[in-house]
Amino acid sequence: MQPKKKPLPQISMFMVPPVIPSDDKQRLKELHSYGVLDTMYEEEFNDVVRLAARLCQMPIAMISLVDKKRLWFKAKIGINDVELPREISFCAHVVASDQNFFEVQDALHDQRFEDNPWVKEEPNVRYYAAVPLINKNGYKMGTLCVYDHQPNSLDEDQQYTLKILAKQVVKLLEHRLVNRKMEQQQEKLQVQMDLQNRILSIIAHDVRNPIHAVKSIIELSNRKVLAQQQANELMGMAGKQIDGTLELLNNLIDWGSMQMRGKGFETEKVHLRTLVSNMYKTFEVIASLKSNIMVNLVDEDLFIVSDINALRFILRNLISNANKFTKEGVITVFAQRDQQNQIAISITDTGVGMSEETRHQLFDAEKYQSASGTGNEKGSGLGLVLTKDFVSAFGGTIRVESKLGKGTSVYLTFPN
Repeated sequence: MQPKKKPLPQISMFMVPPVIPSDDKQRLKELHSYGVLDTMYEEEFNDVVRLAARLCQMPIAMISLVDKKRLWFKAKIGINDVELPREISFCAHVVASDQNFFEVQDALHDQRFEDNPWVKEEPNVRYYAAVPLINKNGYKMGTLCVYDHQPNSLDEDQQYTLKILAKQVVKLLEHRLVNRKMEQQQEKLQVQMDLQNRILSIIAHDVRNPIHAVKSIIELSNRKVLAQQQANELMGMAGKQIDGTLELLNNLIDWGSMQMRGKGFETEKVHLRTLVSNMYKTFEVIASLKSNIMVNLVDEDLFIVSDINALRFILRNLISNANKFTKEGVITVFAQRDQQNQIAISITDTGVGMSEETRHQLFDAEKYQSASGTGNEKGSGLGLVLTKDFVSAFGGTIRVESKLGKGTSVYLTFPN
């Protein structure tokens, strides 16, 4: 059973609310940069409030941070609250003032606080003293403060001690900020490393098959197993294949460089039937060597808004897989706008198909092991994982249906 939430104090219409500083927007930006709000309590901060309470001989002490609409306590002793509305906060008055030591000796005799719910009700504050937490840029993040249930005052030594402790709190916050920036930098480096590995995987995957096809042509020609006319035709196709592979490699390098610079995807309006036709040209040699027929059934007037390099990779990978596991068969790409106004694409082959177990593991990089194709082609299996990543990045879906000996169909949908 969830504990009942303590009701917020009732705000008196006679209470004087704290002034909002003119630079509060920038002050809040500085505060939020520390990433400390709503974090777990930490012993270093807890030790400071314990020491402040003991040295100042006060029952209540806290490290308070003044957010846009609330006062949040990073550390506290003597109270149960974890935050308060900013408009009833003593500390919000400190942030708005130009004092380096703020003291209210008797809140019941101070017009600003005599109607404050913290004075009239629990914890029945009568005395308050605070030192602002001023960061290196001169902004007041909050306070280190102490409270008492009766009128009181701090002597010079206690005031000095509170100021020293406040500086230590700021150092803890700055140290936390440095650590946070280092963690963010490490995360950024890790993202870049992952991206580099991904780009290398894409390049390796997309270049391997065309090079393998050219290698096969050269081997057949050298072994003199082809008639001269066939050899000449295949060598001509090999030349086109090399040109296409170089263009592909240049596109991938440009796209990878763009990703490394953090520009992300660049979308444009793409004529899908033309894109598929161009994809088929890059597979002309490979399909010919395996006696496969490629059919383009994309609607003539169908356009998709997408990153063309990422879309090329998706189609190239799926067509490549279809060709890899098909011999003397048919590979068909079909696309149209569906009833939900989405772009629906299917890549279907009449190849060897796959088991249910394999189908369920296709997009799991840790489980899926790429099988050899009908021409003993090898693969890493990373292409499908990357394909799913790209499809998801565009808000699309990917689904695979397959039966052993009856071929495979991959269904894609993209919002447009």
